[in-house]
Amino acid sequence: MSIKQEHQKAKSTLGRFWQSVYEFLETIFRPVEWIGHHVILLPFRKFLESLDPLSYKLEGTLIKRILQVSLYPIFMTLTFVIGFKLVEDGFTVRSFLGTIVMFIIFGFIFAPLERLIPFSRKWLGDKDTPTDIMLFFGGKFWGDYINAPIRLATIAIVVQEISPEIGQGWWPSYLPGFVQVLILLSVKDFFRYWYHRWMHENEFMWRWHAIHHSSERLYWFNGTRSHPLEGLVSSLLWGIPLAFVQAPVAIVFVTGLLGRTIGRFQHTNMDVKLGPFDYIFSTPKNHRYHHSKNIEEGNSNYGGDVIFWDILFGTFYLPKDKEPSDDIGIGGMPNYPQTFIGLMLAPFTYNSIKKEALKLELKESERNEANEMPDADEKKSAHHLAYYNK
Repeated sequence: MSIKQEHQKAKSTLGRFWQSVYEFLETIFRPVEWIGHHVILLPFRKFLESLDPLSYKLEGTLIKRILQVSLYPIFMTLTFVIGFKLVEDGFTVRSFLGTIVMFIIFGFIFAPLERLIPFSRKWLGDKDTPTDIMLFFGGKFWGDYINAPIRLATIAIVVQEISPEIGQGWWPSYLPGFVQVLILLSVKDFFRYWYHRWMHENEFMWRWHAIHHSSERLYWFNGTRSHPLEGLVSSLLWGIPLAFVQAPVAIVFVTGLLGRTIGRFQHTNMDVKLGPFDYIFSTPKNHRYHHSKNIEEGNSNYGGDVIFWDILFGTFYLPKDKEPSDDIGIGGMPNYPQTFIGLMLAPFTYNSIKKEALKLELKESERNEANEMPDADEKKSAHHLAYYNK
């Protein structure tokens, strides 16, 4: 779809007020996205495309099979080792900077690996990457300067009003560090599971969370695609319970790092084979079903880090007789915006987007009826009869 067509698609879903806001902001941000895709990302794109011949040669080889089963445990182990090393003297500037460097390095490793052993070659384009980068930095600004102070103030008030003694002495500090991290990861994800499920099952909450599901491909970086206002509520719901757990700073820090590594894999386009890990963590395979356009598949696998809460509460989906589809996104809404400004305004224009989607569905239905052959019903009946007579 051309830039002009995409602009018209987003524009057609807006009311008069939001249309004027959209047009003004698009004149500012759309050129930035264009430059990001056609200029800034160009050398990276050329490098990654140069790996394609090697990628085809790796198909069916022992090297690929080794990579498929080893990458996940290697990166998870590295996260534990590096994380505890960064906080061996407590949380310092070194810890903060080390986190940034670690995930920059991870990114430079993940991107080529996605090209070498892709789950879907359809997902190798980078047209949406500038939008995801802008969403990341927009969320970073919001998180650091607006969200974080509100979250900290709220947690402090709640803890103070209830009791500062609650939670003291509960944490099993006597256990090995990596076990404590896995416990905290599971506790945190229990609250995250219910919030995530609520966002899917409540239409008002879905209008915010839909931004995350708007992506038409999965790759290592777009786990960060979300609306800033969604993060405000989620951080409060997760932060308050964790304030009473009172785990050591080092454990909290490494748990955060591990969650980010899981998130990179969760959205990766690497064709990894994880076996039992698919039933413990939120992995690429089970999370791809979560991004399905099919609502029966999409309303499943809510776990952000671990998947056993889904198993326990009946929302786990991982059939053994098929693979997840690479046709993902928001089902029933082909008109959902894909630009940075369109996505930022989407929660406020959701009703207009929904109405436009229904109109498009009706037009498509009428077009199909008009093009249907006169004997189509007879052919369908014959097909069904042949099926049941097998």
